[in-house]
Amino acid sequence: MVAKNEKLGKGARRFTSKQIDSKNHHRSVTQGADGASERPSKPYERLRPWLEIANLLPPPPLRDELKRSPNVLVSILRVDQWEAELCNLPPAEIFRRFTRSRSAHEAAIVAGLDVQLLRTDEEQARRFRQLIGQIATTLRALAAAALPLEAAGEMPLMIMRLYENPATSRSEIWVRNGFVDTSWVDPFKDFLTALAGVEAARVRQCAVCAHFFFALRKDQKACSKRCNGVRRVRDWRANQAQHEYRRKLREAGLLTRKKTRRRRS
Repeated sequence: MVAKNEKLGKGARRFTSKQIDSKNHHRSVTQGADGASERPSKPYERLRPWLEIANLLPPPPLRDELKRSPNVLVSILRVDQWEAELCNLPPAEIFRRFTRSRSAHEAAIVAGLDVQLLRTDEEQARRFRQLIGQIATTLRALAAAALPLEAAGEMPLMIMRLYENPATSRSEIWVRNGFVDTSWVDPFKDFLTALAGVEAARVRQCAVCAHFFFALRKDQKACSKRCNGVRRVRDWRANQAQHEYRRKLREAGLLTRKKTRRRRS
């Protein structure tokens, strides 16, 4: 975005956007000399495309929902049910959601994917579904690790160990200007690179829609203003029911109101 600062008698233009290099007004400072996009420096911008691609799947159960389960077995069955739901979701449906989402236009996502191959090869589409499922599983483990992280303090805490990389990983061999060029493409490694250095407590699940989001504020409990409004109404109603219950107990003489002592001035 470019802002003009034109005064009478002067035709000078002042570029105030941080995305414009002062020496080269046509190139963003987030691009290299060859025009290739560099890795975003802010954790939120780096992780945002991967959060969006994980939200293409059915949301996993919330931590509070699992805590309200009658026992641990019910919680395990609820997580297994979510994982089974992911496996039963057709790969073609996942790819359709991807192509209609904003993630399909994100350079950080598309750079490591062969979109044409995903469209025509069913096996590659299945591996793509597996990739997104592993990303969602990793984010769910991080979002559920708030209390263990507080208890661990400065001690390192292992969240997950992966022995297999479920992604559309592949090797590519090209001939560029007469010379052989090789590369190893691994979208899940790109996700781990974006995740590295992110403050763990900021990766959360929305208390209303259960989607993953990056908490820009430490007291942020919902992914959007709409969900936050729903959450506040729910909390207000829950508090009102508790106040009404305590009022009835006081009227029945089963609960006495605590007297507060006033300070003498």
